[in-house]
Amino acid sequence: MEANRNKPTKKQSQQDQEPQLFIITETNKLDQRRLALQACGFGVSKPQMDQLLSELQEQGDDDKAAAWALFNGLHDRAIEILSEAKDPDKSFQRKLISMVLDKSQDASHNDTWQQLCDQLIAQVCDQPYLRAIFKYISANDWTPVLDDESLRLQERLVIALRFLDDDKLTAYLSRTLSSSILSGNLEGLMLTGLYTQGMDLLESHVNQTSDVQTAALIISLVVPRKLQDPRADEWIECYRTLLDRWQLWHHRAKFDIQRGKLMHAPEDIAPPQVYVRCTFCAQTLGHSIVAPNVKSRDGKRVNVQASMSPSSANRITSKQKSNICSSCRKALPRCALCLLHLGTPTDPIRKAITTNNVNCEDPSGFNLWFTWCQTCRHGGHAMHISEWFRKHSACPVSNCTCQCQSFFE
Repeated sequence: MEANRNKPTKKQSQQDQEPQLFIITETNKLDQRRLALQACGFGVSKPQMDQLLSELQEQGDDDKAAAWALFNGLHDRAIEILSEAKDPDKSFQRKLISMVLDKSQDASHNDTWQQLCDQLIAQVCDQPYLRAIFKYISANDWTPVLDDESLRLQERLVIALRFLDDDKLTAYLSRTLSSSILSGNLEGLMLTGLYTQGMDLLESHVNQTSDVQTAALIISLVVPRKLQDPRADEWIECYRTLLDRWQLWHHRAKFDIQRGKLMHAPEDIAPPQVYVRCTFCAQTLGHSIVAPNVKSRDGKRVNVQASMSPSSANRITSKQKSNICSSCRKALPRCALCLLHLGTPTDPIRKAITTNNVNCEDPSGFNLWFTWCQTCRHGGHAMHISEWFRKHSACPVSNCTCQCQSFFE
């Protein structure tokens, strides 16, 4: 019974075998913290971290390597890195720091100790990583380091994710998010994402730096496909205007091309570019959401049309009569051959694409569309007119002598 009690469980054995840098605090959101560490670039295993620290040492960046080791809970590794500093001008200082760091866990943090640490901090004021190490040694707490904005936000987030409990972490993230938005710190996009709060952050950045280029390039990744905001449109247009003013037309063209690729997915349907208007009220004939009784500046009534999804369009158009004008309710002209009123049914090509209907008999939607002669103005359904002129050359309307077929050749 005693042997079974001491035997590790299967879950514990798997955790012991995983060479990961574990969260050094109790938490109910372990998976979320690990995911956040990966987003910060520090969600790596211990061997991978050792390799990364060794690379920093080879590059002569011992201070950064020691700080990163300490930020990730590798206390002994940080002492080792500082002890092995190769720079002859700084080796003594680094070895002294390593000794202080080694004894800091056992030292009583009295006034004398605090004064010593403050003196050492003053000596390394221009070295943010050593200063962060001493701030932690001095207080035996990560709070002074988390408030040190000379460190990158990415590095401070790693410390918070590894050492703060859930309540303190939530408070720190909320405080950091607010300060990032207020200061326009672009590193804060790691917390806001490219959504509403991200737009607020970019707005602060533009207001404080006038750096419209960065804002336009960043926001083009999501506008307008995933986010629509008038501020984004203004930044993009300002940037395009700026490139034109500097006569960087090729750069502006490349920007437009790349932004166009991001704006439209391959399956997006191009909007219509040709419209048919009613002969009575001159309003566009088409299936869209129409807001009636809207007047322009000169007092004329106009239709305000709004875009809609294919599903909503099909629901609306199924209730509309397709052989009358949706604005003035006048009947549309008749086909010269079948004598039925011309209509505007749902565009078959759009319906076929949105419903993946590959068996559509008329994928172009051309058969039932309006076709007329530009000379005599007579016409009808495209399929009927096409069939008529396969055998005839004159207009199908009685007493009309127009040779319409000659204009088609």
